[in-house]
Amino acid sequence: MFSNKNKDLQDSRIEPESSSCEDCPKKSIPLLVVSLMGLLVAFLSGFHETIPFAGSLCSTACADTARMHFLHIPFWLWGALFYLGAAALAFFNQKSVAWISFAAAGVEAVLVLLMIWMQTPCVFCIANAAVLVVLLAVSFRKELVWQQATLALLFFVGFLFWVPYENNLQIFSPKNDAVNDRYDSGIAATVGGENITNQRLDVLLGSRLQQMRSDIYQMKMQRLDQLVIDTILDKEAKKQGKTLDQLISGLTGSVKVSDAEVDKYMQEHRQQLQVYAKTMPDLKQRIKQGLEEQKKTMAVNAYAHAHEAQYGVRVFVAMPHPPKVTIDIAGAPALGPKNAPVTVIEFSDYECPACRANHKVVQQVRAAFGDKLRWIYKEYPLHVHPLAFKAAEAGLCAEDQGKFWQYQNDLYTTPDLAVPNLIAMAAKLGMSGKQFSECLNSSKYKAMVQKSISDAVRAGIDRTPTYVIDGTVFIGGPSLDTFERVIGEELKEKGIRPQVAGKTK
Repeated sequence: MFSNKNKDLQDSRIEPESSSCEDCPKKSIPLLVVSLMGLLVAFLSGFHETIPFAGSLCSTACADTARMHFLHIPFWLWGALFYLGAAALAFFNQKSVAWISFAAAGVEAVLVLLMIWMQTPCVFCIANAAVLVVLLAVSFRKELVWQQATLALLFFVGFLFWVPYENNLQIFSPKNDAVNDRYDSGIAATVGGENITNQRLDVLLGSRLQQMRSDIYQMKMQRLDQLVIDTILDKEAKKQGKTLDQLISGLTGSVKVSDAEVDKYMQEHRQQLQVYAKTMPDLKQRIKQGLEEQKKTMAVNAYAHAHEAQYGVRVFVAMPHPPKVTIDIAGAPALGPKNAPVTVIEFSDYECPACRANHKVVQQVRAAFGDKLRWIYKEYPLHVHPLAFKAAEAGLCAEDQGKFWQYQNDLYTTPDLAVPNLIAMAAKLGMSGKQFSECLNSSKYKAMVQKSISDAVRAGIDRTPTYVIDGTVFIGGPSLDTFERVIGEELKEKGIRPQVAGKTK
């Protein structure tokens, strides 16, 4: 009798669980589909600067939000891992999907709040929030609603305090004194509702700003290197039961400088040392002492560097890189394969003397790198050149007939860019005069040229020629050597051995 009761109790415990998951097979596919959608949004967010159509959806705002991180791992990567986990759990443990979805909802609420506060309307953040809402709806379990709501609240509160701290966001400062907030959002100043971005400042200051950053980096690294050496020597001395002076004496005791080394130094620096001719014996002794100190320092540094791996030395000072920009290239004339490892975007003006002079260098660069380059041309006629805008339209009209690059060569060399000459040049290249004239006279590409100008201004570009090499801006006309060096470095980063003008570099 008691055994039957126990059996009935066991059955009563099992039955609700089995009945609660009758719709599990029905939910597996929707959960998987939504998770994969979220995974796609996460990757688009992380790589939007390298995907043309994704970059055109969102530029500065998305770049600002993509830099946000938790435990120094970007949020887009956390999102990708979350959606991968949700996709896996869709078939094995759907109750866990509901739990992690509510936790993610708390985090997403913080990110949306920060996006609103920083005034950075990120398309991918909004899309991710929408996907998460759908995932919550699909995985929702009525019997766990209060527990899961509590979990979401806990994650919201925890991340609300930690994320701004880790990312140096002053979200709790007064709104009317939020200078740091605006700087973190990429805005340097506002004028009549129009934003002037820090990115634009970086591009305009160009090489000068980069040189200053490089100098600061070098100073930091030199000082850091000495601190690392001092710390290793101190640890080694304690490990060996010696004083620091005893350790250094043991490393440098055998260091000697011969007379031959002194003579060699004096021969190499004889011009600088001529003023000391009257005190030569004393000078020799001073040089010998200086060379000995130099050798001792090298011996000590070499010893410390040899022990870096033993002490797990890791350097986190970031090397400065030029600012990266995202340019919308939709519809722009392009030369070279779409999958070329390096993309160069040229902003130019057909009436600009510097652009005309640098066009020969451009032709040499394109010939030197061949199919390793995809060359994009963006029209940027300046206001100071009255004929340049119509010439820019003419170039796009030539593109209609597949003659853009040949026609462009003529635009850079002709002395007169008046409309009759533009039409005559098209006929000379075998284009349909009627089609070309109709295109030019109707201002078919006026809006496209204006958009190209806006793209340049938005990227902080204010002069021609300017070249954007894999997102890095180079203002002015770089020399052939500069082009080869920069493009060669980009190729090396992608694991491609660059060959320039028939020679291996």
